[in-house]
Amino acid sequence: MFRARTALQLVARHPARFPSSPRLHSSRSPRPEDLPPAQTHSVQEGFAQGPVFVFNVAKRFIRYSAIGLVALGLTSAVAFEGTHFWVENVEFALPKDDAESRKWEWNLERENWSGDVESGGTDPALGFQGRHLVRAAWMAQKWGVDQSTAVLSSDAVSQSDGGLLGPRGLIIIDPRLVKAEVFLRDAIAIAEGKGIERKLRPWTMSQLLSLHASILERMGAESMKTAKAQYERAWSSQPFIGPQSARIALKIGDLNRRLGHDTEALAWWNRAVHIAQPNLEKTGVPSAMPSSPFSQRSLLFALSSLSAFYATTGDFTKAQSTAETSLDLIRSVRQPESIASISPAHALHALTLLQRSSVLAVHLAEVLYAQKKPAILSTQWLTTAAESSQRVLRGLTGLPLNNLTADQVLAPPSTTVESSFINSPTLNKPATSLYRDARRTAAEAWNLTGILLETQIKNPRAAFAAYENAVRLAGSSKEVGTPADKTLKADWEVIWGNYIRLKPKMEE
Repeated sequence: MFRARTALQLVARHPARFPSSPRLHSSRSPRPEDLPPAQTHSVQEGFAQGPVFVFNVAKRFIRYSAIGLVALGLTSAVAFEGTHFWVENVEFALPKDDAESRKWEWNLERENWSGDVESGGTDPALGFQGRHLVRAAWMAQKWGVDQSTAVLSSDAVSQSDGGLLGPRGLIIIDPRLVKAEVFLRDAIAIAEGKGIERKLRPWTMSQLLSLHASILERMGAESMKTAKAQYERAWSSQPFIGPQSARIALKIGDLNRRLGHDTEALAWWNRAVHIAQPNLEKTGVPSAMPSSPFSQRSLLFALSSLSAFYATTGDFTKAQSTAETSLDLIRSVRQPESIASISPAHALHALTLLQRSSVLAVHLAEVLYAQKKPAILSTQWLTTAAESSQRVLRGLTGLPLNNLTADQVLAPPSTTVESSFINSPTLNKPATSLYRDARRTAAEAWNLTGILLETQIKNPRAAFAAYENAVRLAGSSKEVGTPADKTLKADWEVIWGNYIRLKPKMEE
């Protein structure tokens, strides 16, 4: 009892020395005034540091975001200007043409974005914005843009005008052309102001207008009038009449014909003929070829347009005379004995003339048939045209020309133009265009041959062989019954329709 009482007395006298029991501990949170001084200071400091911490985090976020945005902007600017630098100094650089390319004047055929065939890059007088717009137009046309499209109604344009047939008869225009047209239009507006100050290169304005007109021409029927007006402005903007002027006159003539302005078309075509052969004393086909290779090609293009015009307007006498005299002009040019023995530039010129003879032969065959001459004459000219175009194809793909016979005509084994043409920055485009034109002409000639053999000469087996040749040339090598890449849908439907119509009869 003594010990117990003593212990209780000690607890009562010195409570701080003995901790209280957990059961007696209060669950109420201590108030700040109940805490020791050091602990009170720690709690107050924690409350004060909350807003400061949030502010510091926000400040760091803004700083890093600003740095990221600046870095992204600089990267985008460098990439943007780097692309323009590449186009200016690589794509627009003056190609190192060999002596042969210049001898055969393929440098004059090159698409000119600089305003001077002897200078590379854009015209410095266009200024910073103008030069960027010209490069942007080139990039939009060559490299493409976003996936947006422009749509016109089916009565505005046709598929052959450069659009793609869409749902419910709508025509979808290539957005690359739309963007390029806008950029060039703005560049021309700037060039007009610079032209007043007489700072541009002599041919810059004419070349920009020609490029703009070319794009408008491919955008459809609604743009043809504007394209013609731009070509006329390009004609008026020329510093002088030169060899290239014949091509502008030819374009204006072709567009006038498509718009139904026959009188104007004839005037411009005859002007193109006179520019190509200045020594011509009267209107019509000259009696001799010009010495310039570029002028030879320009002259034959103009004569082809004249021949087609006379044929389609019913003036068969002039059409026949124009076609026959033009063919005589081509024969007057000495042709190489072997394509393999001459330079690619010379070969491409010879093949171009051969293709022109093929086109004129088709015109002549149609005129003779319209004049009710014996069908065998038209068939012979069509066969000659088809074989000539196929020789062009073989020459462009690096195959010998003399392995082709009238009895066994093979489609071109390859759609790849020979590397000697493709690897040349000057010959690439004209060689590719020539391949496309030759393939189309050969298919058309064989199809017409089949029609005459079937309906006039009454030889269905020979007609089917002609249709088969046409299908080989116009059709895809990957999938039977589908057109090749550059074959127009309307042409393919006619060719394939004739083939499948006669095929069951040949299998009976």
